[in-house]
Amino acid sequence: MNIFWQNIKNEYFKLAHRKKYLIFMIIEIVICVCVLLIQVAASRVMDGKVVLQINNLAMAMLSFFIIIYIPMVVFMASSDLFSVEMSDNSMKAVLMRPISRAKVFFSKTIAVSAFAVQYLIALLLITTILELISSGSGLRFWSSLGAYLLDIIPLIIVVLMAVFINQFTKSSSLTMFVCILIYAVFYIVGIFVPAASGLFFIGYMQWHKLWMGAYIPLTAMLSKIGILCGYGLVFGGAGFYIFDKRDF
Repeated sequence: MNIFWQNIKNEYFKLAHRKKYLIFMIIEIVICVCVLLIQVAASRVMDGKVVLQINNLAMAMLSFFIIIYIPMVVFMASSDLFSVEMSDNSMKAVLMRPISRAKVFFSKTIAVSAFAVQYLIALLLITTILELISSGSGLRFWSSLGAYLLDIIPLIIVVLMAVFINQFTKSSSLTMFVCILIYAVFYIVGIFVPAASGLFFIGYMQWHKLWMGAYIPLTAMLSKIGILCGYGLVFGGAGFYIFDKRDF
């Protein structure tokens, strides 16, 4: 078990030491600041006083980041740990260590998941701090925290999908293209064919809306949980099977 956790740390720091992910984090902060400034600029003036109309910034930013921004980071991170290492043969060095292929595969998957959650947590902290600075109110933090925690579940399914796709090619650019294409197709089909959106895991990216929005019967919620679990098992199981049988 110690070897497994140590490998998770190693894989995580491989990503953390890449400067591009620091740049993406900075871009995340800049986007949040820009949105706040736009909201401030759109504030109304009443009786000679400026009235700030700042909505729940944490929830306002969640939709964009959970659906578009963080999945793009996930696709890049999974590609760096799988396709890139396969193409430059560094995967062989990893497998030469006294660790099973199962632990290598899942340690990389967990590292990508942790990296994605890191961006999500950073978004919550950034937006909460900006709200405190601008309006002095942080009363909506706990409801926002609950929404963010719920959205981790479908985000992990996206990680498993990206890892699964990475097992078919050593080309990082091709992997990125396929990941984005499949993700976009599922998302667009879900928009234009609402009846089919419930069958695609991408339709549950804003998972918190099902739990914190309108009341949904327990049986319906169990079926939706089952759909996400099914996708997770298929992507995770199939991805590991291909990785385990692959000749490096």
